[in-house]
Amino acid sequence: MKNDTDASTLIDGQRAALAKLACGVASPGSLAVLCGPPGTGKTTVLACLAAGQIRGGRSCACMRLADWLARADDVDALPDVVVADDAHDVDAPALGQLLAAAGRRRPGAAVVFGGEGRLLTLVSRDRAVERMVTLRATLHPFSAAETSRLLEPLLPRVAGGPEFADVARTIHEIAAGIPRAALKLGELAAVVADSRSDGSLSVADVEQIHRRLLLQAA
Repeated sequence: MKNDTDASTLIDGQRAALAKLACGVASPGSLAVLCGPPGTGKTTVLACLAAGQIRGGRSCACMRLADWLARADDVDALPDVVVADDAHDVDAPALGQLLAAAGRRRPGAAVVFGGEGRLLTLVSRDRAVERMVTLRATLHPFSAAETSRLLEPLLPRVAGGPEFADVARTIHEIAAGIPRAALKLGELAAVVADSRSDGSLSVADVEQIHRRLLLQAA
């Protein structure tokens, strides 16, 4: 996703989550939650949400929840929509602290919490926070078809050939449907393809790139 605020780059599941979140923060004082595994595009969706709110005439900013807490005392400086990423990295009381600050703003600020699975546990630990949630959206690993669409612009010379389906399927399987991992592997595969006069790329090439990544990580 070359532009983190361009909703046209989102895959179907991400676009659906974005639409749900936009509805979830339509009213002052509302609370929406976005959850998903690492690398599924949560930060990208939240950035698109923030950009869309600004284009719609509402003040909005997206940053880590821990960074919001550092400035939560100045409630008048909070935007209309507070988008808090990495909300799974804090403790349960921190969610309530930010919501309390958002509620003291006039009018109250809408809040979005984005994070990994632990976020849902944190929300459930505080009944007051849990009751405030007006909408939940979830991002899942990509399907094989979604991974293929993600890779097409990265591998334009390969995408038009018969080997692309096998290459895309291999990248999808190695990445386990996680778009961030698929993008990393796809970008390295593109370097290999671009280094060849015929732009060719095979499943064996992808598997070799993956083995090298494993060796580097060891």
